[in-house]
Amino acid sequence: MLKHAITVTLLMSVCFGVAAQASADKKCMMCHKKNGTMLGIHSTINNISIGCVSCHGEKGKHPRDKTALRYFGLDSHTPASEQNLACMSCHQLEQLRQSEWTHDVHLSKLSCAACHQLHPERDPIDGISAHDRSQACADCHSQFNGEAEQ
Repeated sequence: MLKHAITVTLLMSVCFGVAAQASADKKCMMCHKKNGTMLGIHSTINNISIGCVSCHGEKGKHPRDKTALRYFGLDSHTPASEQNLACMSCHQLEQLRQSEWTHDVHLSKLSCAACHQLHPERDPIDGISAHDRSQACADCHSQFNGEAEQ
């Protein structure tokens, strides 16, 4: 009987959490669906377990205070380390290291979103040729080296 009660309580908390997240996501999408659909693996449409709040944080005073949310990318006000902590809450560092050595090298310097795009249907960096990946690295490194020299 106790096992059944624990199972029911656990299921209720999971369902409530999913319902609360869906409600929060619905509020986000009231405005953001105007900006385009959030597709891909990091979408609120295709994967209910990953919601807007999971990555971007609580709404706070957004939209009046845009710094209330966590933003991703090179031009974000959110430090790369904070962006990456959000990514690492789901992605395992050891698996990333095994899939591509550059993950480990750049983790403390760049945000994951410097290379990866989070909301398109398919992340453009996935599946590119080794040559194109090397060219992307060279382009980025020459850009940073050029800025350092000026």
